[in-house]
Amino acid sequence: MTADLVIMNGKVITIDSKDYVAEAAAVEAGRIVTVGSSRDIERLIGKTTIRIDLKGKTVTPGLIDTHAHFAHSGINQVYVLDLRYPKVKSIVEAIKLVKTQIEKTQRGRWVQGAGWDEALFDEKRCITRWDLDSVSPDHPVILQHTSGHYIVVNTYALNLAKVTKDTPQPKGGTIVKDPNTSEPNGVLIEPAAMDIVRNLLPPWTIEEAETGIKKAQELFLAEGITTVKDPGADDITLAAYKNLRKHGELKIRTYLLYTVDSFTNAEKAIKLLTKGGDDYLKLGGLKIFLDGSGMGRTAWVREDWNKNFTDKDTGNRGYSVIQLEEFRRMVKVGHRAGFQIGVHAIGDRAVDEALSAYEAVLAEAPRKDARHSIIHAILPTSIALEKMEKLGSSVVVETQSPFLYFIGDNYAGNFGPERSKRLIPLRSMLKRRITVGNGSDWSVCPFPPRFGLWGAVARKTWKGLYGLQPFGTEESITVREALRTYTVMAAKCLFMEDVIGSIEPGKYADFAVWSDDLYTVPVEALKDLRVEMTIVGSEIVYHDPSSNINVTAKLEI
Repeated sequence: MTADLVIMNGKVITIDSKDYVAEAAAVEAGRIVTVGSSRDIERLIGKTTIRIDLKGKTVTPGLIDTHAHFAHSGINQVYVLDLRYPKVKSIVEAIKLVKTQIEKTQRGRWVQGAGWDEALFDEKRCITRWDLDSVSPDHPVILQHTSGHYIVVNTYALNLAKVTKDTPQPKGGTIVKDPNTSEPNGVLIEPAAMDIVRNLLPPWTIEEAETGIKKAQELFLAEGITTVKDPGADDITLAAYKNLRKHGELKIRTYLLYTVDSFTNAEKAIKLLTKGGDDYLKLGGLKIFLDGSGMGRTAWVREDWNKNFTDKDTGNRGYSVIQLEEFRRMVKVGHRAGFQIGVHAIGDRAVDEALSAYEAVLAEAPRKDARHSIIHAILPTSIALEKMEKLGSSVVVETQSPFLYFIGDNYAGNFGPERSKRLIPLRSMLKRRITVGNGSDWSVCPFPPRFGLWGAVARKTWKGLYGLQPFGTEESITVREALRTYTVMAAKCLFMEDVIGSIEPGKYADFAVWSDDLYTVPVEALKDLRVEMTIVGSEIVYHDPSSNINVTAKLEI
């Protein structure tokens, strides 16, 4: 046998059960056939074999992001104004960018932006309608917060939506109002409130969604990500994904959850959707929101939220964004239909309720290896961790260690000094053998896994507003353990551990080639690593032109 492709003369971190480190691997028809020394692999080189000389570089399995709003964030990359820190450091700078965009937009058309974070603004407050009104008298404006759980709109948009000081608060959402005048200040929290305005936006077209997905794919592949779990699929993006797969343009493996917000919609989705697919595009289950965000202090917690780290937001413990009885019915109908369920649960109360719902449906209708997920699981209690351990493969966790860095200053200020120590308890979860898949929640955070690897080890925040390590280091894990949350354990969250997640014979040849050795570089250097080449199923889908990696055919040697 001769191989189609070989990688040689490197450090191949296999992530197998023994964490074996090899020098080379051979690939035939997109699958790994041999892993071993460069000498072992040489005998498989034929006249048409593509040979990649790694020149000592480190290779890992292709990385897996278990929670990224891939399609919608890709669309934002192309069509929506970027308001992220450090590009935008103040409200003044944000308003200038909005003004520039308005000058290029036809009167009466929507202007959209995303990515702002008040914790990182110089003013340390939210943008309001009055900030926007100064530059937007003739355009509706909507700016989404980086968390995705609240927006700010201008007066023009509020008028279109008929939101006034007399508009009642929606269940599971908040229209923020000025305490002195009761006038809405333009900030709308959680979908129940946001949708009052968002439903007025013209929907993206399938073609725009395809463009966004291709943009996201280009960005992710350049960071060594070969598989993504998109929890925000809807009818438009699902059609776009299918079109790209049909025409051979989907180069990243994609596992989808279809978002449902009511029992009626859950029943409808189950009847209309076909579960399954292939190893490039697969619909696996349903996504349900249970609580809000840690950044907006709307996640459902058991004790009052903090403000500014040590102050108390007295009386505020967040809330469920859906009635509990309806939520439980949604979990039940999805479970009985054989779907994987992913529940957004950030606060400790929400995590408890999600686990209780899973326990109930598993007891009533046992299903081996269900792998229902707790998405985020930011603040699980020790009792919740015990339940997860007992539930075994029935439950997985899909968390985001980049949160600790990119939104850590906001999180620390809201969770306070005591709760911060047990946020994203990776050490405790791994000690209990809970399956943990890591990710970015893009575009809440930048997506490169190097940030998540570093965040899991260092647990430091971006600006250090409440100290660089308000989360402590008791829940830190090693880079070897962190890498497993992006590879072999992440693959289990997608029911794909038999085909991806490690470099072993029989699995797909999904590789990431790094600029340095993840196992030996100083911890602080992890976040600055570069991916120099990405391979998916033996196809080179990204190659850094500045890299010295040689790619040759045998005939050229």
